[in-house]
Amino acid sequence: MSRQHGLLFTTTGRASRYVISVLIAAPGCPAIRVITRSAPNILDSFPAKLREPPHSIVVADHYEGATFAGAFEGIDYVFHDGLPVHPLEEGMGMSVIDTAKAAGVRHFIMLSVLQPVRIKLPTHKVKLGLEEYLVESRLNYTILQPPHFMQNVDLELALRTRKIPLGYSSDHAQGFVDLVDIAAVVRKILQDPDDHNLARYELVSQNISYKDIAKLVSEAARREIKCDDMTPAEYLATMNSERNIRNEYTEDIVLRILLYYDRWGLVGNSNTLRWLLGREPNSWQSYLKREIRR
Repeated sequence: MSRQHGLLFTTTGRASRYVISVLIAAPGCPAIRVITRSAPNILDSFPAKLREPPHSIVVADHYEGATFAGAFEGIDYVFHDGLPVHPLEEGMGMSVIDTAKAAGVRHFIMLSVLQPVRIKLPTHKVKLGLEEYLVESRLNYTILQPPHFMQNVDLELALRTRKIPLGYSSDHAQGFVDLVDIAAVVRKILQDPDDHNLARYELVSQNISYKDIAKLVSEAARREIKCDDMTPAEYLATMNSERNIRNEYTEDIVLRILLYYDRWGLVGNSNTLRWLLGREPNSWQSYLKREIRR
């Protein structure tokens, strides 16, 4: 991975920011370019190092047009993490793939979701369609399929309220992965893209129930933390009261996700992640040891 190579991040979500933070602190970091949507003081929300050459930030509110296409100029690698629960996610993803192909991008890394074949989940159905589109694009690619991120559990809220709010049963096992491990995998792919070409990787660290997570948080924090199991309707009401639901589309998708997790959960196998990392993936125990000590 040499300095002159360009790496484009097409969104600025949590996963992208974790990957950027790992790469920018590592030796041999490529020239990183980030596409972000306009907002007040948006540039100040990024690390100062990312705002200095050879890195750059491109403000583009639409996934088309000259500004968007220009962001791909001189780019060797693309990391795409689609906007979650967005009604235009599939179309925007296709536009990213088409633009990358037109720009002659050497390798495309897509952050998908664990087991997109679970098409009862609308979010998975969208990811499956995008995976198909990427596979048939003739681009070199690697598809990463993570389950829930450990960072999705708001530890600050849990420690303050002594509760982990849920819209489904805390008894069902769910698959988890630490975003630090995701970033490590991305760095490894960039170091040798050819070795990971045409690959689809399930990235699961651990299958564990939220009830057991609450016990581990309790032990690490030395205070009792419990799960606050709510019905999907109750959880949606809470999200609406906090203005986390943008529209009817979002509400419908979230409700379907909650019902699915309550019935089946989302679990997978950790062998692939262990092989990619060359070590044991971070467990909830190691994650809490790192995060609660901060």
